[in-house]
Amino acid sequence: MQAAGFEGVFCNIGDHVPNTWTTIRDRCLSRGMFCGPWARTAQADNTFSEITLNAIIQCAQNWQSPLIVNAESEIQGTGGECTKVIAEACAGLDAGLSVEPIPFDNVSWVPCCDMPVLPQILKEQVLSLDWIIGQWHGYGIKCVYPSYSSWGANRPGDFPLNAPYGVYTADDMGGNYAAWSPREHSYQGCVEQPTNGGDEVTLIGTEDGVTAAMNRLRDMDPKGTLLVKDAKGKWPGIETITKPVKDWKAYDKLERSLDILVKDHDAKE
Repeated sequence: MQAAGFEGVFCNIGDHVPNTWTTIRDRCLSRGMFCGPWARTAQADNTFSEITLNAIIQCAQNWQSPLIVNAESEIQGTGGECTKVIAEACAGLDAGLSVEPIPFDNVSWVPCCDMPVLPQILKEQVLSLDWIIGQWHGYGIKCVYPSYSSWGANRPGDFPLNAPYGVYTADDMGGNYAAWSPREHSYQGCVEQPTNGGDEVTLIGTEDGVTAAMNRLRDMDPKGTLLVKDAKGKWPGIETITKPVKDWKAYDKLERSLDILVKDHDAKE
């Protein structure tokens, strides 16, 4: 692999215990290559597993290596909940985020804006590759590096092998690593922070304060909301309201509008 231009490998510690990879790690390290862990963060019911996330990080610390968090459909529809957990857990680490190719619009990606994102690209998506990469940058991700599929009917000739990029998985390359060697070395995966009229545009991110402000108004004027405090005296989220939006009270409608504005701003910037 090294002769073919690959600088390191990542080993699946989700399906195989870390000690399984001792021989591979020793071979990599003896050649000056890196060898890090990765795993899919889905539980049996396809919900996000923080336990798996922590296991990847612990393994990387033991190996003194970079790591990849493979989070796919298990984080769909979770807003900023899972991405915030991932970003906070990986802060300060050499960590990448492996994802489905097109960003979910019901996930806040802003918490992970400083992590390299590795969209998993199939051959049928090559024609829209620039669009896919642009989508990730549009959601606030600064660095995007495609990882090309080597399994199934996917072949090296199907992809623009312009380094840096990744290939998943090495097991499916049949030992023919040279076929997956870079044909070019000019890909620029990172973009600068967007600017507007020469001034830096700051993403609002998860610290928007919308819900907190609305809950203070609800405390002062409970008649302005359909929400009812729980047994612990906390306001539930507006996503728990089952009535049509037209029947919501003023503070609930205002929180919904502000949430939409925050998400729209961050997505466009």
